[in-house]
Amino acid sequence: MKTVLIIICLVAASISASESLYSEAVSFLVRLSSHGYTGSGIIPLELSLLVPCTLSVYPPSHSAEGFYIGMGGNNILNLGLRLEGEEWFLEDSMPDDLPVLRLDSTEAAKGNRLIICATDMIRGCRMDSVMVIWAFLPVDRNGL
Repeated sequence: MKTVLIIICLVAASISASESLYSEAVSFLVRLSSHGYTGSGIIPLELSLLVPCTLSVYPPSHSAEGFYIGMGGNNILNLGLRLEGEEWFLEDSMPDDLPVLRLDSTEAAKGNRLIICATDMIRGCRMDSVMVIWAFLPVDRNGL
């Protein structure tokens, strides 16, 4: 009975941490939205240590610049984020749990894969929640 109670507490803590991370991601997007970033979204993931996750990304429907951001959960120390196109890539793999890729309109239009990987975690954890965020701002090529 004691083991079942411990497992239930661990699952509840995990769900609570995941909801907290999601709330933080939504609040981050609300701030970006107030600065004109209209094309945005969040993808929640569960990442295992040193197991990369590849997401297909599609260019915005209009000319845009923006961000891809990874938000690591409480146990992630280092989260790598890499956007790949044909024969090029951008990556942020500094020791951080909040990697950010800033994209100009060409990079936003030509990226097709986003790879995210947790490369270090604390407390012996092997898996944690991650939120992948994107936000794009339309670029007026006819302005100026």
